[in-house]
Amino acid sequence: MTKDTLKQLSKDALEELGRTKGIELDKRYSKSKLVKEIAAVFAAEEAEVVYNEADTNKDGVVDAQEAAAAAERRRRRNLGYC
Repeated sequence: MTKDTLKQLSKDALEELGRTKGIELDKRYSKSKLVKEIAAVFAAEEAEVVYNEADTNKDGVVDAQEAAAAAERRRRRNLGYC
């Protein structure tokens, strides 16, 4: 989810979404603070997915070839080729 999408949600909705991700948001904080917290969770999840997709030989290390291949796959998927 993008920050713009998250900004459209109410504090209650952000709190509920946080619970689905395993975090408890404190509604006493400003909405922008809540958005930053939940956006960080989504960013971390995305980074993990990208890393797991890139590590094709599952050795725990993403080498240059794996990184280049993963970047090309994501580029093609974003352009609608795959």
